[in-house]
Amino acid sequence: MNKLKRIGALVGALGFGIAPLAYAAPGMGQAAKAGFSIVSATPQTLSSVNAAAADKTSTPGTVSADKKTLTFSTRTVRLVARTGPDTDMLSYRIDGLRNPAVVVPRGATMQVLFINTDDDMFHNIRFGAWRTSWPADAAPLIATSVGTPPLPHGTEAARHAEALTLRAPLAPGKYAYFCTVRGHAPGGMHGAIIVR
Repeated sequence: MNKLKRIGALVGALGFGIAPLAYAAPGMGQAAKAGFSIVSATPQTLSSVNAAAADKTSTPGTVSADKKTLTFSTRTVRLVARTGPDTDMLSYRIDGLRNPAVVVPRGATMQVLFINTDDDMFHNIRFGAWRTSWPADAAPLIATSVGTPPLPHGTEAARHAEALTLRAPLAPGKYAYFCTVRGHAPGGMHGAIIVR
């Protein structure tokens, strides 16, 4: 509980906080299928300044030489995931990397702040099984994953976000994070989570 209070104080200093009572996120009952389980989910609206400052709250990870993998050894990992820049909107940026493979320990607590920085499209971030191909129809992806609902696009003054706390699977292997808005995952909006 003290750790949660410290994290709440840190993100609260940036102007967004973790609500004491979070709502049940869509897909919480699907945890067994997804391999991930959600502890809490809190929707937020961030000012542009606070959205930009949020990256400084991420847990430092080790970046691979090819800049395609971000590795964490700690049992608690804080990530800020945002939609890609205007020139590559069907992607995520985590620690400035495009759709990196994120390596975490088995059963790690993952605190993910997802920010939709797009100015004209809905996006979400979901966690589930790895796929070698991504269907355009989002229904199977939604049914077997946990994560945020689609968040509306923002304005120059405010960005829609959601803070998730979830547990990584106990079984080692390759999992995925992805957007379930129709056509977004097959369009490139997905990445791997490697559990070791």
